[in-house]
Parts: sequence; structure tokens; C-alpha cells
Amino acid sequence: MDVVTMLFMSLVAAAAAAGFLAYEWRTLRNRVLLFWSAGFAVIVLGSSLSLLRPVSFLIGVWFANGLLVVAHLLFLFGVARFTGRRIAPLWWGLLLPWAGLLLLPAGLDPTPVFAILNSALVALVALRAAHGLLSRAGAPFEERTAASDGLGFVFTVHGAFYAAKALLVPLPGAFVSIVGFKGLLIQVSLVEGIVVEVLLALMMAAAVRRRREEAMTALAERDGLTGLFNRRAFESRAAGLLGTMAARQEPGALLLLDIDRFKAVNDSFGHAVGDRLLVTLAEVLTKVLAKGPAEGREAGPLREAIPARLGGDEFVILVSGLDEAAVRDLGAAIRVRMAREGGRERPAGATVSIGAALFAGGCAKLEPLTALADAALYEAKRQGRDRLQVRRVAQPAERVSGRRQPDPAPLSSGRGCCA
Repeated sequence: MDVVTMLFMSLVAAAAAAGFLAYEWRTLRNRVLLFWSAGFAVIVLGSSLSLLRPVSFLIGVWFANGLLVVAHLLFLFGVARFTGRRIAPLWWGLLLPWAGLLLLPAGLDPTPVFAILNSALVALVALRAAHGLLSRAGAPFEERTAASDGLGFVFTVHGAFYAAKALLVPLPGAFVSIVGFKGLLIQVSLVEGIVVEVLLALMMAAAVRRRREEAMTALAERDGLTGLFNRRAFESRAAGLLGTMAARQEPGALLLLDIDRFKAVNDSFGHAVGDRLLVTLAEVLTKVLAKGPAEGREAGPLREAIPARLGGDEFVILVSGLDEAAVRDLGAAIRVRMAREGGRERPAGATVSIGAALFAGGCAKLEPLTALADAALYEAKRQGRDRLQVRRVAQPAERVSGRRQPDPAPLSSGRGCCA
């Protein structure tokens, strides 16, 4: 296949990619797609101008190949927007060395210089885009998916190809004429360009679509006011965590919480104040779980803890790996922080009552744990509110030599959740 035909194929592929991503933007409404669509549109313009290279070196070679660098910069800034990583505007300064090519002496063959610099600039930008998608260092990119990793891989291979191309240009016969489309590297570059254009467009759309699907899933799982998991999401995730804890024979606790005299707050101060208190409690739970169970001393975050809003002013936390002392520390930290931060919304301050159901050795059922924690919460309310009441699940009797042994005395009476 001749080089001009391959150039036309590359042009058509870039035009299809630009149109495809623009159409995807109409559906997904993610501005990242506009950056990437614009990048492919610039490639279409550059490929069209490349056909003029026998007529005009300035337009058909210098300007056309410079647009390839511009297109990759648009890809890079689209990646930055997609990942939430900051990219300095100084990256556009890469166009200055390209502008400097116009200062080359008239008698010098510009082909090697143009080819080396163009390949090096494209490689640098493509590899920076790959780093933004794949690196775990620096600013976190928490929404990585298989699609975004695939996009990063395509950028990596594309950047590596252009880096190798920059090194191979000086070889005899590799790059004969940038004006006459002669040389093996030109042919290979056009084939690589067609493949990469198609792959980039597909992976870009897939990455954005996957991001949207995950956002919609997260929205369905979250309470609209507080941002915590809702009841349905909590029950689903709690079942999985309880199963894991049972397999590990790991202790844990389920805590039910509500704001004391919340109805009176709504009646006296209005629902807006009540809503702000609910948001405050959700923020308190998030902060305390991130810090750890102890108030006022160093502690690690609780990685296996599921906080949720069940409805109204009722909140729940399922947490693994805590003994009674740690649960009491956790409850105290929540109450202290809520009293401090809740006072911003209510002059008299805000207090929280907590009922905790403790279990040891794993527990596979959520319902009896919830009932036991609810009974403990009721007891905390009855005893004056603003306190933590703990009840322990009665463990099934152990079998020794084929005979059942009596249960150890529980901290507070409660039905076993694993029976």
C-alpha cells in the first residue's frame, strides 16, 4: 500500500475518532471527551495539510507536523481533567522548540531534525499522559478502572514507539525524505497512527462510560443528604463483611446511633437545622472512622468499617476487629466530637445516644445484631441519653468431646446471631 493511501486512511480514522467522541459527549456530557475529540480534529487538519508538502514546506511539513504535537497536548490536558491531576500550562511551551525549527539555516537538510524533534515531543507528551493514568504517586486517582488502565497502556506503547522512532531517524535509509513520504519509518508511523487512533478513541470512550456507570452506581447507593451509604447498600455490604469476619473468626461490633431529641430540634429550630445536624453527624462518623477509635491519642483508621444512614436520624456502623474497650473508645470519640461540632448548628449543642452489639468469633447474620443494638440504644435513651450502652451476643455453646458446654456469662443478655 502506498504512503499517500495510508495517509488518507489515517485521516479518515482520525475524523471518525473525532466524530465518535463528539457523539459520545452528546450522550455522556463529559468535557474530557471534547478535549480528546478536538485532539483528533487537529490530527485531521494536520493530515490534510500534509498533502501540501510538495507544494509548501512551511504549511505541509512544519505546520502539519506541529499540529500533531498540539493534538497530543490536547490529549494530555484531557487526561489531566479526567484524572483530576494538575498539568501546568507550561506544557504548551513545548511548541517553542518546534517554532525554533524555522530558524534552521536554509542549506541544511531539515528532515532528520524535524523528524527527531517531532518524535521526541510526541513521545514526551504521550508518556506524560500515560503516567497520569497509571501512576499511583502524587495526587490520588481513585477512580481507576480497567478501561482507564487500558487507555494508559495505549499511551505508553504509543509514546515508546515515538521515542524509539526519534532514536532510529539517524539510521541510513530509515527516514529518507519527509517531503516525499520516503522511508521505512514514515510507512510504519502511518500504520501505527491508524491503529493507535482507533484504539485511543475506543479506550477514551470506554473510560468515560465506565466512570459514568460507577458514578450512577455510587449515586444509587448513597443517601442524598449525608453522602453515607443508604439502607440497601449497607445491608448488601454488611452481609459481605459479616461473611468475611465469620470466615476469619474475627470479633466486631454493630453500632446504632441517633441524635437525642431530634424531633424537638426540628420542631423548635426548623428542618433546615435538623438537616445540618444530620450532615454534621455523618461528617463526624467519617472523621472518627478515618482517625481510629481512640479520641486524643494516635490510632490507625478503621479500614473495615461501614457507616450508613438508615433513615431519619438513625445511623449505623458495622466494624470489624474491635474489642469492648475499643468500641467504648469509638463511641466516646463520636460523642465528644459531635458535642463539639454539633454546637455550631444548635446553641444548646447536640448529643448522640449509641447502642452497640458486640460479637466474637464472627457472626453471619445482620438481623439479630441489629435487634440487639437497637435494644442497647433503647437502654441508653432510658438511662438519660448521651451515652453508649453495650450488649454482647451470647455465643453458641462449644462442643468438647462431643458434649455441649455451658455458655460463658454475657455482658448483657442477647440472642446469639450465629445460631
